[in-house]
Amino acid sequence: MQNKKMPVSEILFLIFGELVVSLIVIGIYWFLDKFSFSVISGCLLGSAVTVLNFVILSVSVNRAIDKVMAERPAGEMTEEEAAAFAQKNGAAVQRAAQGSYLLRQILMLAVLAGAFLLGDWVDVIATLVPLLMFRPLLSICGLIKKS
Repeated sequence: MQNKKMPVSEILFLIFGELVVSLIVIGIYWFLDKFSFSVISGCLLGSAVTVLNFVILSVSVNRAIDKVMAERPAGEMTEEEAAAFAQKNGAAVQRAAQGSYLLRQILMLAVLAGAFLLGDWVDVIATLVPLLMFRPLLSICGLIKKS
């Protein structure tokens, strides 16, 4: 990646948010007297995959943007040239993000299937909850950044 850095603040916020969600899930299981090691492993697995999901998204979008920017002509561009360039190359970035989406969804389904198959070791619901919190946590992060 040439100009783009990993969104470290978003990754750290996501890790913190997943930790809070996991603690809530563990607390609910504890309160319902259903707590076991499988709950902890499920929360860890779901949280790790959620953070990995975001990292894959960031890397794929940054890579696509870098590829498009490498094709950009040198020097200043007028507003019309910049608009034409963006319109011409926007689809490439969109395709990269969609390809990444497919890979990330397959990863999440594989993790859920693995959690289901490892039922004694990994609690499926404790795995699912952190996976479902991906978008809400990123939305909260965006709202906080706007403030």
